[in-house]
Amino acid sequence: MKVIQIGVGGFGRYWLENVLGYPGVHLAAMVDISEEALAEAGERSGLDKSLWFDDLEEAITAVDADVLLCVTPPVLHKAHTTLAMRSGLDVIVEKPLALDMEGALAMAEVARETGRLMAVSQQYRYRPQTWTLNRQIAQGAIGELGQARIDFYKGWYFDESDFRRTMDDVLLVDMAIHHFDLLRFVTGLQAISVQGESWNPPWSENSGDTSLNLTFTLSNGARFVYNASWAAQGDFDDWNGNWLLEGEKGSLRLAGNDIEWRQAIGNYQTNAPLLLRPSSPTVEGQGYVLADMMAARAEGRQPATSVFDNLHSLAMVMAAREAVRSGKREKVISDLPQYHPRQRTAGEKL
Repeated sequence: MKVIQIGVGGFGRYWLENVLGYPGVHLAAMVDISEEALAEAGERSGLDKSLWFDDLEEAITAVDADVLLCVTPPVLHKAHTTLAMRSGLDVIVEKPLALDMEGALAMAEVARETGRLMAVSQQYRYRPQTWTLNRQIAQGAIGELGQARIDFYKGWYFDESDFRRTMDDVLLVDMAIHHFDLLRFVTGLQAISVQGESWNPPWSENSGDTSLNLTFTLSNGARFVYNASWAAQGDFDDWNGNWLLEGEKGSLRLAGNDIEWRQAIGNYQTNAPLLLRPSSPTVEGQGYVLADMMAARAEGRQPATSVFDNLHSLAMVMAAREAVRSGKREKVISDLPQYHPRQRTAGEKL
């Protein structure tokens, strides 16, 4: 799978390591407006300087590629992914997919119209802890979910060169999207409404709100409470957050690497907690996203985190954004486009 990576500085460095290290993936070209970022990535990758570009269209024209890996700021995603799909490339794009539903829906429409595959990198799904929670829920370990909570408290400093420093609703848009997507992945449920508030503690250097308290109603009537801060005065959780999932048959608790399962025995009593050993997919994180795109291309299916699936996670973000601004309970959009395959013409590039 021949990949053009656009955005090789910042978080793009992590992606570059995955592209270079994954069997069957070949770095065909890299694109960045920063000469310094290109030079650093060129030194790490050994990619010939003739395959460094500062313009995506030039790169697509110059090299033979299959997939665009888009690691640019969200405001640029629509332009970059649309150009790639209309040029015959499939796409992996960093989250958040877009900063509004209009842009996200436009990208989904281009994917449908062109028949290209578009995956959003929600790599948190492919970690041992959340993978194990998903399996436990699917196997009925706690029965029907009745209530859930995720607490995420992490102090994280963005310097002045990082676009997140001045991003509106930075925690909600850039980080909470992971936890909302994980909640959907782990439980198999969708959100239907949300209420809550956001704020910025006085010591935060960010201009956008970095703290949140939200309550979602899920499609089975369960409540999901999300408490979070990206300006915590201390590093209290890992990136997955701390979870409590409660059902009629018991509960699952995730804290760090530990997953605790308690079986209900009546009268709000449980058996002694059982510490579960996390199981993981064969490939984790960004590597799984690459592997899934390779498999989806070979099998003629949508990636697990396709743009069409990710619209539901982004809709949670946008409804929460509206809720914290209005002070009211807001509906989460559910009438979202589904994938309808378009037949490729004879000889059309896979």
